[in-house]
Amino acid sequence: MRNILVLLTCMSFIFSCTTSEKSFVKLSPKKTNVDFQNKLNETHSYNYFTYPYMYLGGGVAVGDINNDGLEDLYFTGNMVSNKLYLNKGNMVFEDITKSAGVAGDSRWFSGITMVDINQDGYLDIYCSVGGKNEPNNNVLYINNKDNTFTEKAKEYGIDDNGYSMQSTFLDYDKDGDLDLYVANYPPTSFTAPVDYYKYMLDNHSDQDSDHLYRNDGGTFTDVTEESGISNFGLSLGVVASDFNNDNYPDLYLSNDFNAPDFLYINNGDGTFSNKIQPVLKQTSFFGMGVDSADFNNDGWNDIFQLDMSASDNYRSKANMSSMNPEVFYQSVALGLHHQYMQNSLQLNQGNLGNKEPAFSNIARWGGVSSTDWSWGGLFADFDNDGWKDLFVTNGIRRDVNNKDFYNEHRDFFNKMENDSNFRNKEEEVKLLNYLEKIPSQKLANYMFQNQKENGFEDKSSAWGLDEKTFSNGVVFSDLDNDGDLDLVINNLEDIASIYENNQATGNYLDFTLTGKDQNLPMGTKIYISQGENLQMQEYNLTRGYMSSVSPRIHFGVGAAKSIDKIRIVWPDNKETIMENVATNQRLNVAYHESAVDVGQNSTIAIASKKFETLTQNDPFLHKENPYDDFEVEILLPHKNSTLGPALAVGDLNGDQREDYVVGGAIGQPAALYLQNSDGTFQYKAISIFDNDKFYEDLGIVILDADNDGDNDLYFASGGNEFNEGSQGYEDRFYENLGNLSFKRNLDAIPNTRISGAEVSVQDYDHDGDLDLFVGGRLTAKQYPNPASSRLLENQSSSTGIKFIDVTKDKLPELKNIGLVTASTWIDYDGDSWEDLVIVGEWMPIRFFKNNQGTFKEDTKQVFKSDQNGWWFSIEKGDFDNDGDQDLVVGNLGTNYKYQASVEKPFSIYLNDFDKNEVKDIVLSYSTGSEEYPVRGRQCSSEQMPAIKKKFKNYDAFASASLKDIYTDQMLDNSLKYEIKSFKSIYLENNDGKFIAKPLPMEAQYSNINAFVVKDFDSDGNLDLVIGGNLYNAEVETPRNDASYGLWLKGDGKGNFKTQRPLVSGLNLSGDVKDIKEINVGKNQHLLSVRNNDYLQQIKIN
Repeated sequence: MRNILVLLTCMSFIFSCTTSEKSFVKLSPKKTNVDFQNKLNETHSYNYFTYPYMYLGGGVAVGDINNDGLEDLYFTGNMVSNKLYLNKGNMVFEDITKSAGVAGDSRWFSGITMVDINQDGYLDIYCSVGGKNEPNNNVLYINNKDNTFTEKAKEYGIDDNGYSMQSTFLDYDKDGDLDLYVANYPPTSFTAPVDYYKYMLDNHSDQDSDHLYRNDGGTFTDVTEESGISNFGLSLGVVASDFNNDNYPDLYLSNDFNAPDFLYINNGDGTFSNKIQPVLKQTSFFGMGVDSADFNNDGWNDIFQLDMSASDNYRSKANMSSMNPEVFYQSVALGLHHQYMQNSLQLNQGNLGNKEPAFSNIARWGGVSSTDWSWGGLFADFDNDGWKDLFVTNGIRRDVNNKDFYNEHRDFFNKMENDSNFRNKEEEVKLLNYLEKIPSQKLANYMFQNQKENGFEDKSSAWGLDEKTFSNGVVFSDLDNDGDLDLVINNLEDIASIYENNQATGNYLDFTLTGKDQNLPMGTKIYISQGENLQMQEYNLTRGYMSSVSPRIHFGVGAAKSIDKIRIVWPDNKETIMENVATNQRLNVAYHESAVDVGQNSTIAIASKKFETLTQNDPFLHKENPYDDFEVEILLPHKNSTLGPALAVGDLNGDQREDYVVGGAIGQPAALYLQNSDGTFQYKAISIFDNDKFYEDLGIVILDADNDGDNDLYFASGGNEFNEGSQGYEDRFYENLGNLSFKRNLDAIPNTRISGAEVSVQDYDHDGDLDLFVGGRLTAKQYPNPASSRLLENQSSSTGIKFIDVTKDKLPELKNIGLVTASTWIDYDGDSWEDLVIVGEWMPIRFFKNNQGTFKEDTKQVFKSDQNGWWFSIEKGDFDNDGDQDLVVGNLGTNYKYQASVEKPFSIYLNDFDKNEVKDIVLSYSTGSEEYPVRGRQCSSEQMPAIKKKFKNYDAFASASLKDIYTDQMLDNSLKYEIKSFKSIYLENNDGKFIAKPLPMEAQYSNINAFVVKDFDSDGNLDLVIGGNLYNAEVETPRNDASYGLWLKGDGKGNFKTQRPLVSGLNLSGDVKDIKEINVGKNQHLLSVRNNDYLQQIKIN
């Protein structure tokens, strides 16, 4: 029987291999002769506890050191010798380490890069050195052209003695030779307070800083101070790349812990300026390796940065650190940036209005935000389809953040650190024995295939790359010269991995470049064009983590047999042009002296821009009042006290020019700006606004309520600072008495105290005056309990203005309808009566048919009832030119920590789970087979202390499902909302019924808080301008900040094409809350208001 089972198993294995051959095949060390193993030798006195950088790993470099056409391999070891392997062909290598003289010594070698430092046509090797023990000087092996090397770092002046992690060569001063940037990681306590990082940024020593060395004709000069890059950063990754397309190399430094990342923009005069803020809106917190490449084929270099965010429930809750709110906000206040524990995929939006690029972190949209404890990421086209994929190395030798381990042994480690009887007695206490109690779990690396407009898809298992290891440095190279990229990985404790790529069916084109005077042409860009398809790659070797990739540039080109045009832009701005080039070959291209001068170039031809941000004199500044929503509602997903300001546009002084009113936060009066005859705006103080400044203005409409020819004002009061029913939630009606005199009319509207935000105007009963829908935004301090909304009928007469609450009789469904954010009046059924559509947070899109002045819900008949979302905005327009009104609806987007689908919904529960007479919030997500809480044991127990009693440790909580934690009975009896999609959508009106389809992918990068519907280019088709972002998330959820606003150009058929901000000129960055169109003289402008920021004015050209 046993033999039969073995036979069946073997047959099954053979069958599976023959029917689903893996794309990558791991080659045996017996086949390759590559047996390098970065093995650690931990002792009681030398281990992670005494040297916490023990598990950072080593790098790998690839390059043809003997110019035989085959690329060779060099590995760095931490506690073992480095090794150099000569490629003999057919994926067989020869270990020549000893004869080559590159084994190294007792130093702790980390990063590595290959470079022809002396421009003799042979690759040299530069190694970065860190480690606990001296010497820490970096090492330079000069190639003697006979497969031997001589160490000459000191002779060249680059034996840097910092704690180096990696280095990169670049010609930053454009003088034709290669300079050197060395990234250092000065030893720093993992428990250092936040203000320590700020102090060290301002008061560091030279050895603490990274270093820049200028090449002065073969010897190097330290120009760290004069170049402007003296810094303090715990640098684990560095990449040199031209981020603003001015053909000067810039630098990105990925830094660990609270040390902020650095983005050094090259000023072109030998100096750099750190522009990490505001160029990047957020970064990773535990910054690891970093790579730069153009992953979306738009001609601009993007950035991928690694962190240590787990994708599975157990590891995220048992091993990963929690974000401390106090520390987070202190870090932001000190200027250390918004740092979040997730990978970052920074999309380069181009230079928006200046010479600095703008980036959007779209890692969540891309599906690459969480890959566990990851080290290196590399962009490359592994399947030759013309789109760069993404490979990530993964795994930490021990789960050193395991929360249960430290809780169990906290007293011991306190004694080791603070008790003189224990200090420096590692041997006596047998410290290694404690270390071995930390869990250790190997992890699979990740291979993400580029899915173009659908982000990236995990193909690790399908492509044969799911072996579990502790992997660090990685490179790609076509080791066997067969036209596709293979992988080489430096593993901790295991033999290095070599994966042969057998899958690429697409065509390719490779380049070997020789620069001026035989220099490696760092920074050279190659553009290849095939029809409308563009690809760009930049010549840069130091990429990923501690590693140096192939000097050959590889393009996958899909099915293309030839390339229409190749444009090579050299570092001195000269270029080489080739046309109609056959694919499936390697081109050897040398620098051409007669090439034309390019100058400052851009790969995108930019016409005159449709939108232009104007400089204002004394613009309105919204000043958000401080309030901590999370003190009362610990598990809130986001603040509800920062939803303003509101904005309204209209003529308030009767001069036929449009003015505007902006709402204030608590303590800030609303502001009225009058339009002057020259098109400028002037602030006008209104005394009643100042009297009412302790309301929060979240909804404002301008209307002529009494038909007397002048416009009045309705203000909806909102926020979360006051208790439910407080006077602070009174709405206000300001009657215009003429001559800019306003009176608060207390009798004009009902005194209903609901925290609101939305007000919309319509003569719904056709009686000749304007009525109001007033949306309830929330039940204060009881999120997500539904709020009630109201229908106010205008019954004004000669005796005065009067709005009557007719909700109970005309639209009773408004009672406890939900957390309303927006509404629109639309005659969707063509009966000439405006119907009402309402959206909100956790709500479906709800349709109410107007039956000649009374309403009946029509949602199931015209759409569907389960389309819940975090809907923030809605507008109407005939986008398909068929004569009826369609809708666009703004949702949370798909670039947020919260993800949802039909198979994996996202939910919220509200109940008194611990029976202490306080309602508790529980957010949950689904894996398809099981439901889990979003928040971990620490956060959850702060709201519900009983959780710590029920789950004694983090392992128990991490192993539990939502039902295990809260019980079926309590969950079933809870208020529950469920969302199956966070996509913003277009709703096409098809004979009174609506069909949904998503807005373009770029519109999903953030939430949409506002739409402006207009034919901006006068082509007869309605377009959209959108704006949004959500800055008020709790700190473990990265804020939505990827949007710079978008112009979505309509085609008159219900489709929209994205006009990038770089092309359109539209730049609506920040926490945009509303956008309104305003007529300024004979021109049209846009006004945009942002929370805690200045109002923007944009001219439409």
